[in-house]
Amino acid sequence: MTALHLARTPNGLEGLRLPLNSHKVFVALRDIMRLEGQRNYTLFVLRNGQKILVSKTIGFYEELLPPNFIRVNRGCIINTVYLDFSLGEHFRLKDGYEIPVSRRKIKQLEALRDDA
Repeated sequence: MTALHLARTPNGLEGLRLPLNSHKVFVALRDIMRLEGQRNYTLFVLRNGQKILVSKTIGFYEELLPPNFIRVNRGCIINTVYLDFSLGEHFRLKDGYEIPVSRRKIKQLEALRDDA
């Protein structure tokens, strides 16, 4: 079994090679909006609306991703680039998806939003 790690294309684009059916597909980090944990699987939601289901847990990817990806609750990691605004304990991404945020992460996300 090969270890999954961040990959870089010849033109400098950084991303992940995710297993999809019988081959691997390269997904740029800038295209990932959020990751949703679904038991022992992780659903990658891309900015073009494409969804890729991978058979690794969300905790596995949490350790791989750079600091602009934040785990906002037990089952979701977001790319803070796509953070739009807050609605109390929920945050909205630029695609309209609303995410409940754990109490411990609300201040961290509000600080990121205010810095932008």
